[in-house]
Amino acid sequence: MRSFKIAERMIGGSAPCYIIAEISCNHEGDFSEARKIIEAAAKAGADAVKIQTYKAETMTRDFKTRPKGTMWENLDLYKLYEKAHTPWEWHSDLAKIAADLGMHMFSTPFDETSVDHLVEMDVPVLKLASFEVVDTKLIEKIAKTGLPVIMSNGMTDFLEMNEAIETLRAHGTKDLAITHCNSGYPAAFDEVNLATMAAIEGIFDVVVGLSDHTIYADDKTFGRPMAHVTPLEAVRFGAKIIEVHLMMDREKARALHAANEGGFDWPFSREPQELEKMIRMIREYERTGQIAYDTQEEAQAALRTHGRVCFDPTEKEISSRTLRPSLWAVSDIKAGEALRFAAEDKSGNFDSIRPAGGMHIRHTDFIAGKRARRDIQAGEPLNWDMVDLSAAKKDTHG
Repeated sequence: MRSFKIAERMIGGSAPCYIIAEISCNHEGDFSEARKIIEAAAKAGADAVKIQTYKAETMTRDFKTRPKGTMWENLDLYKLYEKAHTPWEWHSDLAKIAADLGMHMFSTPFDETSVDHLVEMDVPVLKLASFEVVDTKLIEKIAKTGLPVIMSNGMTDFLEMNEAIETLRAHGTKDLAITHCNSGYPAAFDEVNLATMAAIEGIFDVVVGLSDHTIYADDKTFGRPMAHVTPLEAVRFGAKIIEVHLMMDREKARALHAANEGGFDWPFSREPQELEKMIRMIREYERTGQIAYDTQEEAQAALRTHGRVCFDPTEKEISSRTLRPSLWAVSDIKAGEALRFAAEDKSGNFDSIRPAGGMHIRHTDFIAGKRARRDIQAGEPLNWDMVDLSAAKKDTHG
């Protein structure tokens, strides 16, 4: 069985499951709340805490786009990320708090500048989020750091997952884990398909784990929370990494979300006592090989998570795919002007940002330096009709 190290900690093989508490936006813009979440994670027995590294202007632009079909459809993306981001000036202090409590802290970068920031912080591992699995340029940047990578596969199909893994390995990633993930928010027990983990491990020769978004026996009415069930079953199926979102008070966050003021991750985040129960039961299973659920309903819910080997996105995940990044014009481009990729050129006029709707990011190197066939306005998603494919590729400042 594959294994590698995150800092001094062995991951995979016969090592205990590596348990990550994701803070995400659950700090609600309050540093003291972020500290409380880290302290709660340590008290519950987590091995690591994770944050997310981006700024609103690196995630998207202020184009007034709204993620229809998702739980965030009442907010335009720029405003969402303005409220949800973790300020970069917090990162080092949060890492020290975690280290003082005996935990690693690392992050998910969502653009190339975020990768640079995290490398400067000397993080021990990088996370590639499900939405960014299609961002091949970001994947190249992450791989070139040489750091271990944990990649979530939520909402991907097999070919997308394969392309991301091949890109990572081709550009320098040697130590790789794939956390199986259903990117429904929240995800349903019936759609987790934990049986897929063994197929991922066998096909791609990676450490496998679970990035979990299940909480409820009824994911439509948010009824009967059973936050420990899916992670426990994932460990039974061979998961060596478990990642879950952690918050201090779900009902408070739910009220914030209802008022469009925060709480963006409330339906799929655990409270401290739920995390503690999950970790306690995982460690008991590792010691004894036994899982004892409290009720028959929990045992039945556990069976629902097993599913089948499945590499196709669910209906809810297809809605989530609208939030993936793609190529957009980020400044006005005149007909005949050279296309310049902003992530590699500060004066660039197109970039890989959210949402979907533009050209796939895998085409970036091909179109960079080619000429616009017509005037393109900032805020237009790029498509093939905008690019003069007959023009020879010139220097990027044309």
